[in-house]
Amino acid sequence: MMSIHRLSSSIISSSSSPAWRVARVPSRGFFGLFGKGKKEKGVEIDANRLIEEATRRDEPLSPMLEHPAPTIRNLAEQYAKIGKGCGSCSESYQGYSCPKSGFPSHCRKECNLSDKAYQKVVNDLREIQQDLRDLHSGRKFPEFDFPGPPTNAWNRVELLNWISFLSDRGFKNALGNKIGYTRTDEEKWIEARSIRIISSVFTYPLTIAHAIFWSAALGDPSNLAKKDEDGNLIPQRITILGPRAEATLPPRAWVELCAIFPEAAFDIHFVGPEIPDDHHDRVLEIAELRLTMTWTKAFYQDVHEYHDLPDLFVAYNSGIGYGSAQDTWRDALELVFNKSNFKPILFTSHSKEDSARDYSYLSRRQDCKFLTRPAENPFMSYKKDVAVNNLKYIIQSNHSYALVRGAPPDGVIPGDSLWEKLKYALK
Repeated sequence: MMSIHRLSSSIISSSSSPAWRVARVPSRGFFGLFGKGKKEKGVEIDANRLIEEATRRDEPLSPMLEHPAPTIRNLAEQYAKIGKGCGSCSESYQGYSCPKSGFPSHCRKECNLSDKAYQKVVNDLREIQQDLRDLHSGRKFPEFDFPGPPTNAWNRVELLNWISFLSDRGFKNALGNKIGYTRTDEEKWIEARSIRIISSVFTYPLTIAHAIFWSAALGDPSNLAKKDEDGNLIPQRITILGPRAEATLPPRAWVELCAIFPEAAFDIHFVGPEIPDDHHDRVLEIAELRLTMTWTKAFYQDVHEYHDLPDLFVAYNSGIGYGSAQDTWRDALELVFNKSNFKPILFTSHSKEDSARDYSYLSRRQDCKFLTRPAENPFMSYKKDVAVNNLKYIIQSNHSYALVRGAPPDGVIPGDSLWEKLKYALK
């Protein structure tokens, strides 16, 4: 049975408004920080501890295998056992912890020092563990004291990069200060980590926003407030295919689309087999912000027939360049490219290499037309991650993106401009 949550409030001018807090809507934890509306009690910002940690940022890290947090220890055990083994010899168990990164990287010290490929990623691994330790430190997180609506709805926030966006919107760093106004090297180091944490959550709505504004993913970005014959605002429908982490984000993250495009209405539908059971068939309506969110646990090909045709499809970090992923996506992409009125599809990738594989696959499809070529995403997650089975494969969610659409055999789609038709005629 479908579960419907409706949030309403006559006042949305402050961040304490229910429509902006979205506090009464159950949400799975993200990094274990978001509970079900719970707030931290009695936890204050310990600026001295943060500054002290920043001054010791280059010191050796203690092994992940010995960390007091069970989550980090268990993760370290996975790296040690499931990984490809020692990168310098045939030993399968990576029991030696690198003093620089803290990761269980090799079987012994000599192998660690002789592995040149590992040394190229050791600084990234160190940063990854520092972020993990911070997330499980129990400190107060001002980063997630999210701002309310923009002060002036008519003044659109610039979608250039994370620093300018977070500063304009009034996000805070770990010290509780507004982002973009740090002075000392220690404060800059602390703020960089805060930006990584925030970006890992907001990369999903901000990637869509950037594609809407700069790549016209929904058509003319200055004309998003279209109305029907009765004067009702027509929602911009976005279907997110095969979601994973993005399906369990706190709804407040998606509300940021309403802050960037306050004139528009959005209807976001998550469809994929990895959606948690407690999200399936849930509908969230936030009337004042004209935002509706729906979750369906299913393969897209199984719901396509009765699924409202969206204005934009999104496939985050799909990995379609891999042969195994192509098998998983085959049926859904056949429908999206050929049975969905040639609506645009936004594909993102984990890395430059991942993007190249995806591009190679898509460019070989006869039914795929590129609207934008793959490019680095200014709103990628700055928080890096690493594959459990390969410590040398560093990834960032939504590192790159490309906008494509389906294309008929003759390449011409009704509604194409004269120039588009001429391009195909001259081929």
